[in-house]
Amino acid sequence: LLFLSFMSASAQEKQEMDLNLSESQTVYELRLYYPNEGKLDDLLARFRNHTTGLFEKHGFTNVGYWVTRPGEKPSFANQMLATNQGKESLLYIVSFPDMETRNAAWEAFVNDPEWIKVYEESRVNGALVREIHQVFLSPTDFSTLK
Repeated sequence: LLFLSFMSASAQEKQEMDLNLSESQTVYELRLYYPNEGKLDDLLARFRNHTTGLFEKHGFTNVGYWVTRPGEKPSFANQMLATNQGKESLLYIVSFPDMETRNAAWEAFVNDPEWIKVYEESRVNGALVREIHQVFLSPTDFSTLK
């Protein structure tokens, strides 16, 4: 009985430790934007000229930005992600010290009057993005990014 109590307490402590780690460790956010037809260049211009700077203003760390390479075949994998019907997509990673900071940064960003103006102006001839996917990532102990 004592052993079972110890095991239960250990499992609970590990769960609490895991929760604390996930709340306090660096959060990487991978986002994938599927642009509407003919809108990739406009989307890239909006990021280049406005979004990345506004991200920095609000505490985002810009880790990297990429355009997918359509038409490639899976190699040593089951399938390709982000195929976007054979068209390019924007994929990027931003990071934050923790999830609380991430949430506050996004809240400040989406409510920034400059962002609202840029966003509305970029949509005058139609929405740039038709779909967004996101994934939260935590670095492993052997990752060069911490």
